[in-house]
Amino acid sequence: MNKIFLLSCLLTAACSHSNDDLKQWTEQTRAAAKADTPPFEAAATVAAATYTAPPHSGPNAFDSRRLQNRTQGLDAPNPNRRKEALEAFDLNKLRYVGILESNGKTSGYIEADGHVYTVTAGNYIGRDHGRIRSITAEKILLTELVEGSDGNWIYRSAELTADAAEASEHNAKPQQNQQQPRLQNSPTGE
Repeated sequence: MNKIFLLSCLLTAACSHSNDDLKQWTEQTRAAAKADTPPFEAAATVAAATYTAPPHSGPNAFDSRRLQNRTQGLDAPNPNRRKEALEAFDLNKLRYVGILESNGKTSGYIEADGHVYTVTAGNYIGRDHGRIRSITAEKILLTELVEGSDGNWIYRSAELTADAAEASEHNAKPQQNQQQPRLQNSPTGE
Protein backbone atom coordinates (compact mmCIF):
# COMPACT_ATOMS: atom_id res chain seq x y z
CA MET A 1 0.00 0.00 0.00
CA ASN A 2 2.93 2.28 0.64
CA LYS A 3 3.97 1.88 -2.94
CA ILE A 4 0.59 3.09 -4.16
CA PHE A 5 0.66 6.04 -1.77
CA LEU A 6 4.18 6.94 -2.80
CA LEU A 7 3.28 6.66 -6.49
CA SER A 8 0.22 8.91 -6.09
CA CYS A 9 2.28 11.52 -4.20
CA LEU A 10 4.90 11.46 -6.91
CA LEU A 11 2.29 11.92 -9.65
CA THR A 12 0.63 14.74 -7.72
CA ALA A 13 3.95 16.48 -7.30
CA ALA A 14 4.65 16.13 -11.03
CA CYS A 15 1.29 17.75 -11.88
CA SER A 16 1.82 20.68 -9.58
CA HIS A 17 4.83 21.83 -11.57
CA SER A 18 5.12 25.56 -11.90
CA ASN A 19 3.39 27.00 -15.01
CA ASP A 20 5.18 30.32 -14.96
CA ASP A 21 6.36 30.03 -18.56
CA LEU A 22 2.79 29.25 -19.72
CA LYS A 23 1.39 32.25 -17.83
CA GLN A 24 4.10 34.51 -19.28
CA TRP A 25 3.36 33.36 -22.86
CA THR A 26 -0.39 33.89 -22.35
CA GLU A 27 0.17 37.45 -21.10
CA GLN A 28 2.47 38.26 -24.03
CA THR A 29 -0.05 36.90 -26.54
CA ARG A 30 -2.89 38.92 -24.99
CA ALA A 31 -0.82 42.09 -25.09
CA ALA A 32 0.13 41.53 -28.75
CA ALA A 33 -3.46 40.72 -29.75
CA LYS A 34 -4.85 44.05 -28.64
CA ALA A 35 -5.72 45.96 -31.79
CA ASP A 36 -5.14 49.64 -32.11
CA THR A 37 -8.56 50.79 -33.22
CA PRO A 38 -8.80 54.32 -34.55
CA PRO A 39 -11.00 56.69 -32.59
CA PHE A 40 -14.61 56.98 -33.69
CA GLU A 41 -15.22 59.69 -36.27
CA ALA A 42 -18.57 61.38 -36.35
CA ALA A 43 -20.48 60.98 -39.61
CA ALA A 44 -20.53 63.96 -41.93
CA THR A 45 -23.86 65.69 -42.06
CA VAL A 46 -25.62 65.86 -45.40
CA ALA A 47 -27.88 68.71 -46.39
CA ALA A 48 -31.51 67.72 -46.55
CA ALA A 49 -32.87 67.28 -50.06
CA THR A 50 -35.83 69.37 -51.07
CA TYR A 51 -38.82 67.75 -52.71
CA THR A 52 -40.95 69.43 -55.32
CA ALA A 53 -44.24 67.76 -56.08
CA PRO A 54 -45.06 67.05 -59.74
CA PRO A 55 -47.63 69.32 -61.39
CA HIS A 56 -50.25 66.54 -61.57
CA SER A 57 -50.53 65.79 -57.87
CA GLY A 58 -53.70 65.04 -56.03
CA PRO A 59 -56.39 62.42 -56.51
CA ASN A 60 -56.26 62.68 -60.34
CA ALA A 61 -52.48 62.29 -60.70
CA PHE A 62 -52.90 58.92 -62.38
CA ASP A 63 -56.12 59.59 -64.22
CA SER A 64 -56.42 56.81 -66.78
CA ARG A 65 -58.03 59.12 -69.37
CA ARG A 66 -55.12 61.59 -69.19
CA LEU A 67 -52.55 58.81 -69.50
CA GLN A 68 -54.47 57.13 -72.33
CA ASN A 69 -54.58 60.33 -74.38
CA ARG A 70 -50.87 60.82 -73.92
CA THR A 71 -49.89 57.37 -75.23
CA GLN A 72 -52.30 57.41 -78.14
CA GLY A 73 -50.38 60.08 -80.01
CA LEU A 74 -49.36 59.95 -83.64
CA ASP A 75 -46.21 58.01 -82.78
CA ALA A 76 -47.91 55.20 -80.84
CA PRO A 77 -47.78 51.81 -82.55
CA ASN A 78 -50.99 50.44 -83.99
CA PRO A 79 -52.30 47.88 -81.48
CA ASN A 80 -54.62 46.38 -84.12
CA ARG A 81 -51.81 45.61 -86.60
CA ARG A 82 -51.18 41.91 -87.13
CA LYS A 83 -47.83 40.87 -85.61
CA GLU A 84 -45.18 39.35 -87.85
CA ALA A 85 -43.23 36.20 -86.93
CA LEU A 86 -39.93 37.93 -86.09
CA GLU A 87 -41.61 40.30 -83.63
CA ALA A 88 -41.67 37.44 -81.13
CA PHE A 89 -37.85 37.57 -80.75
CA ASP A 90 -35.46 40.02 -79.11
CA LEU A 91 -32.95 41.50 -81.55
CA ASN A 92 -30.05 39.82 -79.75
CA LYS A 93 -31.65 36.42 -80.52
CA LEU A 94 -31.75 37.15 -84.27
CA ARG A 95 -28.89 36.53 -86.69
CA TYR A 96 -28.49 38.17 -90.09
CA VAL A 97 -27.27 35.39 -92.39
CA GLY A 98 -27.59 36.63 -95.95
CA ILE A 99 -29.05 38.78 -98.71
CA LEU A 100 -30.65 38.19 -102.10
CA GLU A 101 -31.17 40.84 -104.77
CA SER A 102 -33.53 39.96 -107.59
CA ASN A 103 -35.27 42.26 -110.09
CA GLY A 104 -34.31 45.33 -108.07
CA LYS A 105 -35.85 43.91 -104.90
CA THR A 106 -33.59 43.21 -101.92
CA SER A 107 -34.44 40.48 -99.43
CA GLY A 108 -32.55 39.63 -96.26
CA TYR A 109 -32.39 36.31 -94.46
CA ILE A 110 -32.57 36.21 -90.67
CA GLU A 111 -32.11 33.13 -88.54
CA ALA A 112 -34.17 32.83 -85.37
CA ASP A 113 -34.67 29.76 -83.21
CA GLY A 114 -33.27 27.41 -85.85
CA HIS A 115 -35.42 28.76 -88.71
CA VAL A 116 -34.46 31.18 -91.49
CA TYR A 117 -36.94 33.95 -92.33
CA THR A 118 -37.06 36.21 -95.40
CA VAL A 119 -37.45 39.94 -94.71
CA THR A 120 -37.73 43.05 -96.87
CA ALA A 121 -37.74 46.77 -96.13
CA GLY A 122 -40.91 47.64 -94.24
CA ASN A 123 -41.16 44.35 -92.33
CA TYR A 124 -41.41 44.48 -88.55
CA ILE A 125 -38.76 42.77 -86.44
CA GLY A 126 -37.98 42.51 -82.71
CA ARG A 127 -40.08 43.15 -79.64
CA ASP A 128 -39.65 46.94 -79.67
CA HIS A 129 -41.82 47.58 -82.75
CA GLY A 130 -38.74 47.66 -85.01
CA ARG A 131 -39.34 48.34 -88.70
CA ILE A 132 -36.71 47.57 -91.34
CA ARG A 133 -35.54 50.70 -93.20
CA SER A 134 -32.88 49.20 -95.46
CA ILE A 135 -31.02 45.98 -96.16
CA THR A 136 -27.40 45.84 -97.32
CA ALA A 137 -24.90 43.01 -97.48
CA GLU A 138 -23.29 44.21 -94.23
CA LYS A 139 -26.32 45.07 -92.09
CA ILE A 140 -30.02 45.59 -91.71
CA LEU A 141 -30.98 49.08 -90.51
CA LEU A 142 -34.18 49.42 -88.55
CA THR A 143 -36.07 51.96 -86.49
CA GLU A 144 -37.54 50.87 -83.18
CA LEU A 145 -40.40 52.53 -81.35
CA VAL A 146 -40.10 52.33 -77.56
CA GLU A 147 -42.18 53.87 -74.82
CA GLY A 148 -40.37 56.40 -72.66
CA SER A 149 -40.76 56.76 -68.91
CA ASP A 150 -43.20 59.64 -69.41
CA GLY A 151 -45.52 57.58 -71.62
CA ASN A 152 -44.47 59.13 -74.93
CA TRP A 153 -43.15 56.99 -77.78
CA ILE A 154 -39.53 57.47 -78.86
CA TYR A 155 -37.87 56.44 -82.12
CA ARG A 156 -34.40 54.90 -81.97
CA SER A 157 -32.16 53.38 -84.61
CA ALA A 158 -30.74 49.88 -84.40
CA GLU A 159 -28.91 47.59 -86.77
CA LEU A 160 -28.42 43.89 -87.17
CA THR A 161 -24.97 43.25 -88.63
CA ALA A 162 -23.47 40.28 -90.43
CA ASP A 163 -19.79 39.33 -90.34
CA ALA A 164 -18.11 37.51 -93.19
CA ALA A 165 -16.46 35.29 -90.57
CA GLU A 166 -19.86 34.48 -89.09
CA ALA A 167 -21.26 33.64 -92.51
CA SER A 168 -18.43 31.19 -93.17
CA GLU A 169 -18.86 29.72 -89.66
CA HIS A 170 -22.55 29.26 -90.35
CA ASN A 171 -21.79 27.15 -93.40
CA ALA A 172 -18.93 25.19 -91.81
CA LYS A 173 -20.03 24.41 -88.24
CA PRO A 174 -23.11 22.84 -86.65
CA GLN A 175 -25.72 25.23 -85.31
CA GLN A 176 -24.86 25.00 -81.59
CA ASN A 177 -21.37 26.48 -82.16
CA GLN A 178 -22.55 29.68 -83.86
CA GLN A 179 -21.82 33.10 -82.38
CA GLN A 180 -24.50 35.66 -81.60
CA PRO A 181 -24.82 38.62 -84.01
CA ARG A 182 -23.61 42.03 -82.99
CA LEU A 183 -26.40 44.43 -82.16
CA GLN A 184 -25.71 48.13 -82.22
CA ASN A 185 -28.17 50.74 -81.01
CA SER A 186 -27.77 54.40 -81.80
CA PRO A 187 -30.10 57.36 -81.34
CA THR A 188 -32.14 58.55 -84.28
CA GLY A 189 -30.28 61.09 -86.32
CA GLU A 190 -27.22 58.86 -86.61
